[in-house]
Amino acid sequence: MKYMLGLLVCFIIGDQLFHGSATLLDPNCGLSRYRTRISGGRDAELNSAPWMVFLHDNFEFVCGGSLITSAFVLTAAHCVTPIPKRLAARLGELDWTTERDCNNAYICAPAYREYTVTKIYTHPRYRSILSHDIALLKLHQPVLYTESIRPICVIMPEKVDEWYWYVDSVREFTLTGWGATDTVPVSHRLQTVNLTQTGRGTCHDRYGLAVDHTHICAGNTDHYACTGDSGSPLGFTIKYGEREVYAQVGIVSSGSEACKGITVFTNVVSFTQWIARTISYDERYMTP
Repeated sequence: MKYMLGLLVCFIIGDQLFHGSATLLDPNCGLSRYRTRISGGRDAELNSAPWMVFLHDNFEFVCGGSLITSAFVLTAAHCVTPIPKRLAARLGELDWTTERDCNNAYICAPAYREYTVTKIYTHPRYRSILSHDIALLKLHQPVLYTESIRPICVIMPEKVDEWYWYVDSVREFTLTGWGATDTVPVSHRLQTVNLTQTGRGTCHDRYGLAVDHTHICAGNTDHYACTGDSGSPLGFTIKYGEREVYAQVGIVSSGSEACKGITVFTNVVSFTQWIARTISYDERYMTP
């Protein structure tokens, strides 16, 4: 695949170290203007999450998503089932109520870019949010990367089991999305929050959630995902070779109706091969 870059890497978070052979789906991924992550459910900074995608149907917000290559967006399958009539992907967006996004220093990002979704690939085994809740969206033309538009990293491990173990050992992730807050049903400005991982055993036994290795559980009573966050990426910063990148490991799938407590995420690690095969198939058979 033309996007992949092979490398023998050391993944480092805190005191944890994992040696392994892996590739990046897109070598230009995972870089943002700000390296630090914001905790506590606060406004995201300008250009801090350039991979975020605002999915809408005829300008009505549908879900979040993440840009993973210049042509594909990753989201939850339930976001596109049934298929929206005029699904579009807005990139380079921060506050969807303003024409231009600026920070407190009046430094502004370029205007957002709109892309039509021309092909939707939902996982063939998807039936409900309980399992295989993942989809790929093909854009009508390749995205030009800028400071405010850039893909998130998807790690393509040579040994999936080792990457499973590594992700399971991570204590805290970061979620970004336009989901509901205490005051509005859909946040006008992109929000970001740190979420603590909960073991799948606890997720099942204590909270009664149907989960397995294809899921990640995270959240607590103070920090959580909510309505509107569906399809948005869960990730964390890792050291890949000689640089730090931001990698996606989860997709918001389901959670409490009260928007408090544990959220269930689709575990992207479980679907890296499907992602690669689907993109390869599209490039080989669907691209003119």
